[in-house]
Amino acid sequence: MRAVIIGCGPSGPARGGAHSISYAHGWAMQHVDDIELVAASSRGEKNLQDFVAEFSSIHGYRDYREMLTKERPEFVSICGFPPDREAMVQAALEAGAKALLVEKPFATSLGAAHRMIEAAKAHQARLFVHFQRRYGKPFEWVKDVVSNGRIGRLIGAQIVQPGQHLINFGPHLIDAALNVMDSPAKRHPVSVLAGLEASNEPCQGVPAEAQLIGRVRFNDGTRLVVESGNTAIEQVPILRFDGEEGFAELRLIPVGNEEGIARGRFQGDTKVSVLETEENFHHGKIDRNLYIDRAFRDILHAIQSGTPCQLDAEAVLPGLEVLLALFESVRQHKAIALPLAQQESPF
Repeated sequence: MRAVIIGCGPSGPARGGAHSISYAHGWAMQHVDDIELVAASSRGEKNLQDFVAEFSSIHGYRDYREMLTKERPEFVSICGFPPDREAMVQAALEAGAKALLVEKPFATSLGAAHRMIEAAKAHQARLFVHFQRRYGKPFEWVKDVVSNGRIGRLIGAQIVQPGQHLINFGPHLIDAALNVMDSPAKRHPVSVLAGLEASNEPCQGVPAEAQLIGRVRFNDGTRLVVESGNTAIEQVPILRFDGEEGFAELRLIPVGNEEGIARGRFQGDTKVSVLETEENFHHGKIDRNLYIDRAFRDILHAIQSGTPCQLDAEAVLPGLEVLLALFESVRQHKAIALPLAQQESPF
């Protein structure tokens, strides 16, 4: 499949991370058979030059529409800022793309997300959203622990993001929490209440917060508490799930001399169990593109076989709805009922 990337991001030691995820997309295309990266676009000349230097066989464009028209790709990775993604998806579909992978957050409004999904269906194309941590062993282990009742009946969960701008890393954390909680299949959120302190720094073209705290209530009585900000306590689990007879959690770094970030105490046990693996919160210790490579392979398999994928846009839409509802609650100064009625951006 001929592939292109929209939005390169800056180069530098952190490339492949939060601010230039396009590099990780490009590396995955090199590692996965049947996907060939042929071009990339960026509005920034230096970003584009650096990206083309990294992937020397590709063409570089300053205008993504020109790239789509000339290259006619089958596969498009969209790494541009969230407010621009709907236009990018529509342009890619009109250029004939049959598979699109959109970075998180998928959209800045529920209406835009629904329009992109419907547009992909109308063009008989597959639309995916990039939540690569679903393919990490620590995340799979915690999901298995909670789903199989090893901590007893689930009481609640918490997310603590040690840093501001929930729209940046928060989509991963909310998606992971809902996935572990089997939401919406087993339980579904019914209301959201949140408060925040605004930041003067936008994030990815979107107004952002310095700190936020929110509560998501589910139909079975469970709760998900979400906290972000520079004042958040760092020495706590990033994701924790409490049951009547135990707990399971994921940390950014291992506890003490433990050999893994996924840990828990299970029904009938007195000691904490730890998943011993070199895989961590972001990737493998050795292979720093591990989760993304796995995501691309699963996407390719879904395209070739016509089967569902964990990253299908509709499958991950509940996480976006919760994220947007947190900010909608702030905007309206009250609890927001779900499903979210507001289709426009809360930012």
